[in-house]
Amino acid sequence: MVPTDNSTDRRCLYDVTRKSLCEFQYYNIRCGGCSHGWLILVEESFEVTLFNPFSGKAIHLPPLKRLVFEKRYRDEFDEMSALPHLQMVEYEKRMREECDEDEIELEGHNQEEEEEEEGEGEIEQVEGDADFKAERLHQSDYSIVRGVLSSDPDVNMNDYVLMVIYGSQERLALIKSGDKHWTYIDKNVCGFFKSTYSKCMVFPDRGLWHWKDIICSNGLFYVLDHLGVLLSCDVSSNLKLKRFTELDTDTLHRNARHKTYLVESPEGDLLRVIKIGDDEDDSMTTIGFMIYKLVDSLENPKWSRVRSLGDVSLFLGDNHSTSVRASDFTGCQPNSIFFCDDYFEYYYLRGGPTDIGVCDLHDGTIRRHYSLHSSQKLMPPPLWILPKFVCSHISS
Repeated sequence: MVPTDNSTDRRCLYDVTRKSLCEFQYYNIRCGGCSHGWLILVEESFEVTLFNPFSGKAIHLPPLKRLVFEKRYRDEFDEMSALPHLQMVEYEKRMREECDEDEIELEGHNQEEEEEEEGEGEIEQVEGDADFKAERLHQSDYSIVRGVLSSDPDVNMNDYVLMVIYGSQERLALIKSGDKHWTYIDKNVCGFFKSTYSKCMVFPDRGLWHWKDIICSNGLFYVLDHLGVLLSCDVSSNLKLKRFTELDTDTLHRNARHKTYLVESPEGDLLRVIKIGDDEDDSMTTIGFMIYKLVDSLENPKWSRVRSLGDVSLFLGDNHSTSVRASDFTGCQPNSIFFCDDYFEYYYLRGGPTDIGVCDLHDGTIRRHYSLHSSQKLMPPPLWILPKFVCSHISS
């Protein structure tokens, strides 16, 4: 799904196999992801909606109250700060109780200080949108970083789970079909336990935040954090988490210009993919990828480098990371990674969101797909959509 050429409030579909636009248009709002063909949308009230753009079906879920807390805290910080200390403490306490928030400490929002700290690259001025950057990262449609469904709600209407990475601290929450409230994954509710093998251990006393990607594989959710640490989540009954602590994480995770993804291969293997950005290019251009496969996950788990995907193609971006067998789809290039620009926090650098292309792993060459004009930099990030019939084809 990409911006249209002739509209600032609509998006359309681009077929990467035919290199052509499809006759389909959708409103210009960012999705918290696309999983099993369903778009994950966040309303201004922070209620979450699953929407199928092809069937028109919608599933309405309760609000993420902790997002309500984050917004209220930012909006009311100046008012709170003017109160005497004890009144301010009581004010914040009531706000936390109303929003089920008892874990993180937030700082007051000062946009000018944030921009000075970030300070990388030039910010291109856009006429009529002087305050857009200041508001963008705190809008409701950007409050879910990533969302993944355990299964297609059309197939399992009464037995699906949605897990999301949400908020400024990139924390985890989940909701099961039929639930009236979200379950927030933090040290207050998780059943941590020590594994019998050395590579896993009880979580230390630290916050569970700064997660970067989620995948559902073989009945478990897997989550990767900003340091490359892998977490498995069993949500079948009581929530059980395992943390793989010694998985040869490398410094590539710690470079802000690189992004990391989790993908399940068609064979059911868990892949960790690192998208490498150009350190010398302010436009965040992708220059390559590194792929690892999780092996021996029960006894001695480790990441093993993968040099070739064979007949497999990966699709990465601002959505549920996906793999397909290229031979199943006419025009799909094998042994390749199709990627979309998901550095939305950097769209105001000169060049805009232009990083859309395909990387041929055979020789490392990268070709660009559907170049966006700089005037479209205020549009939401492009994302991959697998229609329902494609998802069914893959699962069969």
